[in-house]
Amino acid sequence: MNRAWTLNVSVRSVEREPFWYAPQTPWQIQGQGFRVKFHTNRAIDLLAQDQLLVTVGEEGTANWAAFIGTVVECEPDSLLLYTSPQYEAQLMDIRRLEREFSPLASILGAQHVIETLGYFPPFHYDEITDVQLETVQNIQSLSLVLTHNADQEWEQQVHFHFEHIQQEMFSPVEASNVCLQLSFTNAADQIRVNLDAVSGFSATFLCSTIHIQFH
Repeated sequence: MNRAWTLNVSVRSVEREPFWYAPQTPWQIQGQGFRVKFHTNRAIDLLAQDQLLVTVGEEGTANWAAFIGTVVECEPDSLLLYTSPQYEAQLMDIRRLEREFSPLASILGAQHVIETLGYFPPFHYDEITDVQLETVQNIQSLSLVLTHNADQEWEQQVHFHFEHIQQEMFSPVEASNVCLQLSFTNAADQIRVNLDAVSGFSATFLCSTIHIQFH
């Protein structure tokens, strides 16, 4: 898959379309998506949970804007897109789609996470319970364990392992370490990871490979 996928588009129609997170699990949450249909001669080759930079309007004008959307479903000429409702009125004016990151294409184990939860979470307000930084022959790796609360009655221990990391910013581990958001973007042939914190450990770094699994 081409991680640097971009497509200039013209929108044919936009309709509200609800969807369910994790429809095969005991807990279900309804989300509000937007079915965006395009005029295009090129198939829209995206995967579920791809993170897109959506550009609307003409650059240099007052109606130009760019925002993040998540692919819920992809058809050759349409997307079920999840984004903030504040952008609904601008969706008819989408001009360009650019893949910022694809969990399925870039994170080993992401398929199981998405099948279990129905989406790839940003890990908002999850507790970081373990941080291990290792160096072997001048090659660094980082392991993190987070307690992910899918809802108040169901939680999972999520283990991340990042290989061949290049540190840009690491803050100290403290008594309380709570993730605000864990996000990823493509950076040439590497992945940039940003772990913003409510408290305690935070980090920004590049890595070559990411593994994720539930414990």
